[in-house]
Amino acid sequence: MGLKEKIISDMTTAMKAKDANRLGTLRMVKAALMNEANKRGVGYELSDEEITKTLQSLVKQRKDSVEQYEN
Repeated sequence: MGLKEKIISDMTTAMKAKDANRLGTLRMVKAALMNEANKRGVGYELSDEEITKTLQSLVKQRKDSVEQYEN
């Protein structure tokens, strides 16, 4: 199972469990991945490596936001 399929599977699990925080986060991740794929061209499928880089970028953005908020 690839990363994209794992994210979708986790979204389904979160929906069934009514876990709003997890579901919101996974939806945000899925949207970011879709935006990244669309930047590269219509119908482009991201590899697991590209997905990992995109996720690392999202984590960095959130860490920077927390740091700015704390200052």
